Amino acid sequence: MVGVAVTAPAVLDVHDLRVSYAGAVKALRGVSLCVPEGAVVAVLGNNGAGKSTLLRALSGTLPAQGGAITGGTIQFRGRPLPRDDAASIARGGLVQVPEGRRVFSNLTVEENLRAGALASPDKAARVEARAWVDELFPILRERASQRAGLLSGGEQQMLAIGRALMASPKVLLLDEPSLGLAPKIVEHVGAVIREINERGVTVVLVEQNAAMALSVADRAVVLEVGQVALEGTADELAESEAVKERYLGVAKTVTATPQRVESSAQPLDVQGLSVRFGGLAALSDVSFTVEPGSLHALIGPNGAGKSTCLNVLSGVYEASAGSVRYGERELTRLRPHRIAALGVARTFQNIALSPRVSVLDNLLVARHRLMRSGFIADGLKLPRARREREAHEARVREIAALLGLDELERPVGTLPYGTRKRVELARALCAEPELLLLDEPVAGMVHDESAAMAEAITHARAELGISVLLVEHDMTFVMGMADRVTVLDFGKRIADGTPAEVQRDPEVLTAYLGGAA
Repeated sequence: MVGVAVTAPAVLDVHDLRVSYAGAVKALRGVSLCVPEGAVVAVLGNNGAGKSTLLRALSGTLPAQGGAITGGTIQFRGRPLPRDDAASIARGGLVQVPEGRRVFSNLTVEENLRAGALASPDKAARVEARAWVDELFPILRERASQRAGLLSGGEQQMLAIGRALMASPKVLLLDEPSLGLAPKIVEHVGAVIREINERGVTVVLVEQNAAMALSVADRAVVLEVGQVALEGTADELAESEAVKERYLGVAKTVTATPQRVESSAQPLDVQGLSVRFGGLAALSDVSFTVEPGSLHALIGPNGAGKSTCLNVLSGVYEASAGSVRYGERELTRLRPHRIAALGVARTFQNIALSPRVSVLDNLLVARHRLMRSGFIADGLKLPRARREREAHEARVREIAALLGLDELERPVGTLPYGTRKRVELARALCAEPELLLLDEPVAGMVHDESAAMAEAITHARAELGISVLLVEHDMTFVMGMADRVTVLDFGKRIADGTPAEVQRDPEVLTAYLGGAA
């Protein structure tokens, strides 16, 4: 930790801040926060506690999310902060790195950095900022002409931070910078935050990884239901029993698996799968088999090719070589809707739901491929279509209940993050799949939410008799649930076996688990 004194002047002073969405949902209920100049202040809390809302209020991006400040004040460097002018706030030196590594995927690395420099006050500052970004992230200089969408998740996070630094910020707002990243990359992100702070940039860090956040922060606050529940120095909160219980404890053990129905799934057989993007080999000769009714995990360091593999299996990417068979059917040349029709469904690392639509309507979308009446008859509410919709809605409610979802009329965008992830799982299950592809289902979740997701997947497997192929970084989650594990590194398979066998494999320990082994 840098050790900034509590008595340092406040560069950012938030008093009694209140925020609502759509004029009704109260997201912040009187939050006060003092950020000393030159400090790193961590903002912790469960999903839905109001952390990201706080950063949106500070950066002036609330209106874009349907939110508004309804009370309180924000002082930045001794002056009132504009409430709805994100551009002037960024030019003034308060710059946000949003959650989810939101780079411009169709632009090159160089073009992304230039976009960040638009908020920089003068040419000399831009030149200085670019030299600093090159020093912090040499890989970005090497890949300056590469499209940002082809970078790994860790590299995209570096680019998102680098783009913000091009604006020469006085205060950097970081929203979940370690979300979905491998342990080694998370360590690197922590080191980068420390170095940025040592160069004189004040940092407000919203982070689910409490251990990492408290290791780099001077002070911290914990939000609960839009209010400050705990605050103090990072050392004080790290020793707090309340914080240990909520964020640093061992994940709860998954409950006993219910008795399973007989699986109707077929084996998924992947043989010699290779994928190339130009001169880049994303996958090279990868083979594994997902047995019917099993949970098979696909793990590896960030950028190892896991999500690329899922994209091939679901028809989003085309394989350069190799074969993917589901039962007797070859999948490698089928379009995504054809693969879905065979009983294969998937979720995505970044939530792909309609935020303004209710949970029920999001789930019903997955049933349309099973409906015979079609969109027109359904829209006209013809008797046959109405009866069919009622039957599908009843099934949707059964699946929602299986996953513990009870607020079906509520807009998805107003739900906590962990609940939204379960809604996405439920939507995939509403398509009645035999094989479910899960991409990072617990990314960004705290332990209780991960345990709830584990229980939901366990019950879904038991009740529906499905097979699951799981991509996930959370090793406690993976090793506690998987029947078999395949490990990728640099696009190649380096191990395949039971969780116990994989955990003992020296090459796996070196490539993925590292010091955490």
